[in-house]
Amino acid sequence: MRYVTTIKMSAVTVMAACAMISSATPEAKAQSGPSLSVSYDLLPYQDFDDPVIDSVVGTDTTFLAHPQAQLRKLRASLSYPIVLFKDRTVLVNELSYQLIEFEYRELVYPLRRLHSASYTLMLQHRLSQKWSVWALGTPSLASDLKAEVSENDFNFQAAAIAIHHFSDRFSLGLGAAYTTQFGSGEVLPILALDWNNGKNLMAKAILPASLEFWYRPGAALDLGLLVSGDGNNFRGDPEIYQVADPELRYTMLTIGPAAKIRLAKYVRLNVEGGITGLHRFEFFDGDTEMSSYDLKPSQYARIGLTLGE
Repeated sequence: MRYVTTIKMSAVTVMAACAMISSATPEAKAQSGPSLSVSYDLLPYQDFDDPVIDSVVGTDTTFLAHPQAQLRKLRASLSYPIVLFKDRTVLVNELSYQLIEFEYRELVYPLRRLHSASYTLMLQHRLSQKWSVWALGTPSLASDLKAEVSENDFNFQAAAIAIHHFSDRFSLGLGAAYTTQFGSGEVLPILALDWNNGKNLMAKAILPASLEFWYRPGAALDLGLLVSGDGNNFRGDPEIYQVADPELRYTMLTIGPAAKIRLAKYVRLNVEGGITGLHRFEFFDGDTEMSSYDLKPSQYARIGLTLGE
């Protein structure tokens, strides 16, 4: 079994330092049927990079001698592609949900759970043997869901990329993404790359969001090295955080090895681990930054299951 060149839009969630595009943009997959993916992240208790902080947002924040935070993440997505026009056009519909849970040591803080949900419609169209285009739109909700849902809990992302297929083994794409996560709309450049050796090696990138290297020793196993960013802009309850328009801009950068294990024809186990190179929390009242802090680099583990093609 050899790799076939298909660039994946794997989570076009870009680090806040690069002005992230979205929190849950789905993968664009060359597939003929629906798929369901579920994953769980566990990060151990992490030290704060600078624990000398009087408050974050609100008055119910107390840092003691050695504050630590732990995160758990649950992700689920359902993807359904529709193939049109003699396989030249694919419409990918995806629903996704993410839950982030927080636990603390020697720290009293009301941030406990964050939710995000999104729908993405992506168009993939093959213009010719050498050229194809992607276009997508993603309305999403990101909030702690403590207050009544309002228009401030929603944001919108869109992206378009033109891809040149130099050969069956190498493709390169350039495009732009639009996001309203931070209030006024922002336009960001995107570089998409896909390479394989025709046998058992490949590299994929959606920059500045993700970079992947994969080796396939056998039909049922892929081994890889992943660098990826994750994040979102969550709205909070003004009564809890005691500011008019509380926002948390959350960013995580991870790097580490990964494995995809084919358990059955339509069942795949995904395992990943490594280091969190950046783990940042920025608290805002509207456009005004109130405070920010980083967690020190630490290990993380991710396990997931994919059902479908």
